[in-house]
Amino acid sequence: MKTNYKFTDTQPNDTLRAYAQTKVDAFEKLLGLQEAKAAICAVEFKRSTKHQTGKICTAEVNLEADGKLYRVTKDEPTFEKAIDKVKDDILRSLRSEKEKTIEAVRKGASEIKRKIQQN
Repeated sequence: MKTNYKFTDTQPNDTLRAYAQTKVDAFEKLLGLQEAKAAICAVEFKRSTKHQTGKICTAEVNLEADGKLYRVTKDEPTFEKAIDKVKDDILRSLRSEKEKTIEAVRKGASEIKRKIQQN
């Protein structure tokens, strides 16, 4: 998976980039081997310039895999918390999509089986 990082209103940080990479690697487990190779992930870190305290760190992840775009943005007090929540939301979306695909295959297979038994 190709991963691009963008830092807005904050200094590029190798430790933050490495932390995000460990979280992004979890997406490859739910994507198939072919989808993971072709997937593109864009991670953006933004720091709010309007506020001094509170949820001032934003993490945004755009994952394009298998022709679908998964986009999540979270605001938290730290970048680490924001990237954790983004990872959880994208994994939830990927699992849901995988379950829908499996259910459609099962439904189609049972329909074919029923038609074969009728003949």
